[in-house]
Amino acid sequence: MIEYPFDFATKIKVHKFGRMNYTVAYLPKPLIAALPLKEHPRLRVEGEINGDRFGGALHPAQGKWYVLLPRRRLKKLRLSVGDEVYIAFEIADQEAVDVPEELRHALAVNPKAESIWKTLTAGKRRSFAFRVSSAKRVETRERRIDEVLDAIVNGRETRRFR
Repeated sequence: MIEYPFDFATKIKVHKFGRMNYTVAYLPKPLIAALPLKEHPRLRVEGEINGDRFGGALHPAQGKWYVLLPRRRLKKLRLSVGDEVYIAFEIADQEAVDVPEELRHALAVNPKAESIWKTLTAGKRRSFAFRVSSAKRVETRERRIDEVLDAIVNGRETRRFR
């Protein structure tokens, strides 16, 4: 088992945001005070949820911060709202971006897109990379790579793809 500098146990709750309901684990106040959340409001972390590896951002919500617990992870861990969850983590590299191999290759053969890519913030690069990596079928990934390259070259945001 890996030793992490930050850990806590809490109950899984529902966080309502407009019409959406998210399953989350709220961080305790002493832990919030110990983290650099003023400099990085969406602090990226890596760690374990009940022993299952995860990586992502802490999300702010009205003076609280939470770890998002997607349904798929809860199902895998056989957890539900109201259950106790143990989370241990460390602060991740805030500039790191996992770029899918296909997107990396497409950027390498498109010098204009690659030069613009290098100027984008880590958050924008992560958004584009996620757009590609979240596709399940090869055809969808290829289409999304074309969309991402077009968006990069033409200065569009990924949310306009929907």
